[in-house]
Amino acid sequence: MQTNKLRILTYSVGLLLIVALLSACGNRFEERLRGVHKDVQSSLTYLKNQLDARELSNALLLDKYANALIQQKPDYADIATLLKKEATSQGKAYITLSERLAAVSLTPTSTEAAASGLQELQLINSAADVYEFNNSLADVVNTLAALSDGQLAVINVPASQQASAQKANALVGNPAYGGWTQNSSGQSFWAWYGMYAMFSNVMGMNRYNYNSWSSRPHYSYYGNYGRNRWGSNTDVARNQNLSKRYPSRYNKPSAATNARYARTAKRSSSFGGASSKSTSKSSSKSSSSRYSSYGSSSRSSSYSGSRSSRSGK
Repeated sequence: MQTNKLRILTYSVGLLLIVALLSACGNRFEERLRGVHKDVQSSLTYLKNQLDARELSNALLLDKYANALIQQKPDYADIATLLKKEATSQGKAYITLSERLAAVSLTPTSTEAAASGLQELQLINSAADVYEFNNSLADVVNTLAALSDGQLAVINVPASQQASAQKANALVGNPAYGGWTQNSSGQSFWAWYGMYAMFSNVMGMNRYNYNSWSSRPHYSYYGNYGRNRWGSNTDVARNQNLSKRYPSRYNKPSAATNARYARTAKRSSSFGGASSKSTSKSSSKSSSSRYSSYGSSSRSSSYSGSRSSRSGK
């Protein structure tokens, strides 16, 4: 009888220890996530301040292009005015990053969920970098250029793709503005979100069918570079699946896309401290290298050489 009581007591103590250990692990995960989350929030706040202070060169250029388009084509005033917001913290690009940050759970129920949350925080932090965000605004500038019938030049686009960029909407494919939707016939087409549906009524900016769109070299900073550096895992996986369904010369996934997709499909079950440290270190480095001004648009285009060539679709 005494032996049974001892066994029960030993089992209960062991069970309590396991629960305590799991609780401690959970607290450790939450602590790390909250620490990184705080750093990323700081990056977004800094970006907001820079946008509101009009410190980004491509934001200033975006304003000039929008005003020029309004003068050239008064009928496009609504679209030009809408795109001007992208140079502020009220634009979809910035708001989408804030929404992604708010969606990250700080109370993970597993190591897999914790690892996934940490990776998303790392991706958001990369997108919130002022230098990167400034580069990404080139897509908005180039969309205005495409509406100008050649009156406004595209920027930061490789010479071999400038002609096609002058006629295309560089925001197609960017999940901040819309998404690929499948119709009853099984075809995927681009559907704009909210006010951006105005593009559907603009000459040359009508509905994009994924099969025909992906068969041409449509350059964009997000598609050729940003998607693999700071796009969400969900978006990378969605694009990977679409490119498999509609294979073509131009939308063949790059090594970077395949690597990102592989990591998404098979997330790590560990939540090592090194990744967390590297994110904090990256955030600190980003903070220390921030500038008070982005007065030169030539600096913002410095990615167009090696970066664009290695990023791919």
